[in-house]
Amino acid sequence: MTSEERERMNSLCVGIQEETEYKKFAALLHELSELIARKEQRRFEHHPKLVWHRNAPWKTVPAVVTKIVKPAFEGQPAKVEISINQADDLFREIRIENNFTDVDSGLVALTNGARLDVTFEAETKKTG
Repeated sequence: MTSEERERMNSLCVGIQEETEYKKFAALLHELSELIARKEQRRFEHHPKLVWHRNAPWKTVPAVVTKIVKPAFEGQPAKVEISINQADDLFREIRIENNFTDVDSGLVALTNGARLDVTFEAETKKTG
């Protein structure tokens, strides 16, 4: 890390510890994540991407948006059809409302062809 990046990281860590407003906290956390990603890309490009620790069993699989489904009736939200290639043929597509939140808590809609990572997380007490 450069000395400027190190100073900014220290400042962000202090800000994250002290922040009480969620939007500011999320923005600080996002900036810290970008800073870490830049270092990871520079120093560890031949290693798998870092995955933050989870507290429950989980699996992440790649997916792609295959269709934007217009609402059948006025006032209903549009849906997005997402195809998960690793799923069995009859269970590959899912449809959910096309309302997503970006890293700054803004609303966004996915477009056809968008690539996704879908993460499934299980309750610990429900696994064997």
